[in-house]
Amino acid sequence: MQITFNPKSYNLVFMGQQKKFQQRESIKDLLTPLETDPEASIKPLRLMRGINPNSSDVFDTFAKIDRVTRTINFTKDHDAWVTCLGEELEEFNDARNKYLEDKTTAKKEHMIEEMGDLFYTLSSMATESGINPQEAFKMTNRKFYNRISLMERFCLTDKNKPDSLAECTDIQRRGLWNGAKRTLYDITAVRYAKEELKLDTNA
Repeated sequence: MQITFNPKSYNLVFMGQQKKFQQRESIKDLLTPLETDPEASIKPLRLMRGINPNSSDVFDTFAKIDRVTRTINFTKDHDAWVTCLGEELEEFNDARNKYLEDKTTAKKEHMIEEMGDLFYTLSSMATESGINPQEAFKMTNRKFYNRISLMERFCLTDKNKPDSLAECTDIQRRGLWNGAKRTLYDITAVRYAKEELKLDTNA
């Protein structure tokens, strides 16, 4: 068997390997800023272009990254996200315990990072269920806003309680909390019933 040497083919292979080596070298340069700056980010090739990972609008950034993960089929079903949530919660608790033992900057950053993983997992679970995470958070903010505002009103109109929530005992605050919760729940139930009645009427 005669082996022939083709300089052109050899050069193409060599150039290909050289390009790969150069890319590896450039990746090393891209990673260097991450060693000193926690907010540094890797320059994207294609998928993450136009996304600012440090944007203050975290839900908008999440939505953009979530769309990218779906284009590359990097998603989980609901049961898998539930399992992931349990794992992330354990990792956060572990990071928190380590920080409480030794309150260094590095351990605090790790604890914050693990909390971020929890938020991301919960947001992903919401998206998988067809829920907008931002809308869910706004709904909960509004619920607690109304509940505490109503507690304050109850406190002022009850002669047996102090003039402010801060002066109430834990038992008094718990009673006001439960009362406000029941009141608002009943109002919400009435609103849902009216909406369902309206749907039935229009059907």
